[in-house]
Amino acid sequence: MIPEYFQAKMEAMYGDKGSAWVGQAEQTILSLQEKLSLSLGEPFSLSYNFVVPAVLPDGTSAVLKMGYSNKEFSNEFHALREFAGDAMVRVIDSDLEAGWMILTHIQPGHALHSLKDEMKQLKIFASIAEKLWHKPSTSHPFPDVEAWSEGIRRYKSRFKDGNGPLPEKMISKAESLFHRLLSSSQERYLLHGDLHHENILYSGSAGWTAIDPKGLIGEREYDCIQYTLNHWKDHEYPYELLKFRTAAFSSLLSLSYERLISYGFCHSVLSACWCTEDGSDCWKNGAAIAEMYERLLNENKAGSL
Repeated sequence: MIPEYFQAKMEAMYGDKGSAWVGQAEQTILSLQEKLSLSLGEPFSLSYNFVVPAVLPDGTSAVLKMGYSNKEFSNEFHALREFAGDAMVRVIDSDLEAGWMILTHIQPGHALHSLKDEMKQLKIFASIAEKLWHKPSTSHPFPDVEAWSEGIRRYKSRFKDGNGPLPEKMISKAESLFHRLLSSSQERYLLHGDLHHENILYSGSAGWTAIDPKGLIGEREYDCIQYTLNHWKDHEYPYELLKFRTAAFSSLLSLSYERLISYGFCHSVLSACWCTEDGSDCWKNGAAIAEMYERLLNENKAGSL
């Protein structure tokens, strides 16, 4: 049931434990099919979790999601519970210890970028974000933005001689600005953590719905940044697009524009640092956006906080 490419991915990431997880997951799938009378389709092509469409005995369309038992899967599990409502995909059944969740299947499932109209996308994003963001009400230890920012320290540790792909000046500025932002942060919320176009899908029955929350504690401005790292390369004027997006976020969600673009620079650099850990060249995307955010900071004389 589990595709070979996914088995190889788990083995590459977790070694023998990954191989053992695959074997256990196969048994769990068989058990769920028998216990819950699930009918399963063909798995979706995803990287870090095994996800397959399912049909419940009563004909309800669902999705079976399974993941390696780690902090990320646990965070998503608890975030889905915290965000339960009309803006987040619903959990039908689950077993965290066994590493599986059955979720509602969002159909037709068109992603937000399918709308093409940028302002419509931004307004839908804002509507979803407002429904999701709230003060955490659980004792679950979600990561916070400060913990995420450690990715920059790890980058510096790996490239001590300064031979990394990112400019040292960019790294130093992000580290310094992150420190000022975090030391002056006020209200902290439970955030989605990865709220971008592909994680907002259209449901014929429930409207626009968020999926795949990471669960992150931080200021609301931070949760807008991942959106800006996506779907900009084909735009004729990328910098003007970024200005438009950030101004719209600030206006629609009553956010601090200065903190938003400051977090924008920091997270873009952090995203690039993460990419170097994965060995891919996606760091170029984060670096390019970071340069545009730096231009925004300079134009607005922000970043001093």
